[in-house]
Amino acid sequence: MDTLSEILIKTYPKSISLEDGTPVTLRPLLKVDGAALLEYFGSLPPEDRLCLKEDVTDPKVIENWIYELDYDTVLPLIALHNGNIVGDATLHFNPIGWTKHQAEVRLTTSSQYRVRGLGTLLVQNLIDIATRLGLEQISIEIPPVLDKAFYLFEKMGFKEVANLKGFVRDLQGTESDLVLMIKYLP
Repeated sequence: MDTLSEILIKTYPKSISLEDGTPVTLRPLLKVDGAALLEYFGSLPPEDRLCLKEDVTDPKVIENWIYELDYDTVLPLIALHNGNIVGDATLHFNPIGWTKHQAEVRLTTSSQYRVRGLGTLLVQNLIDIATRLGLEQISIEIPPVLDKAFYLFEKMGFKEVANLKGFVRDLQGTESDLVLMIKYLP
């Protein structure tokens, strides 16, 4: 079994093509990417940002992520096109305790790059990394308003295991259900 460092060194950066032929580079987020990440999140439509766990338009949030960048805790994988971030997928590890056999996935993509395979490619890369690390399962938490994301993850083998009624409130305070999906890894 490879270590995370070995996987990242052997695999990234990785040049890929989207379904329409658009060239994209995948690589882990670096400390120098702070301003680009803030710009990327600021470019997402407000309705996309409502369902995120943090206010990603707050420079302090991004500054803290960059300052605390530790791939063994959170592995952020970004997609770049023409030098700009167009997608961000993260794998959140639980290094100790009763959930160390699993990780959580989070995903955002620029609206101009949707329905072109970018989200699928980012998530598949995280699945491959999790599998190579010997994890047994990965999860995703999705508010039902993100039905396209639900179908993407369902297509990738994630199964709905819980629907928590009225469990979350978005950044505007609107209450919503939360769907928990899990993919069991080989």
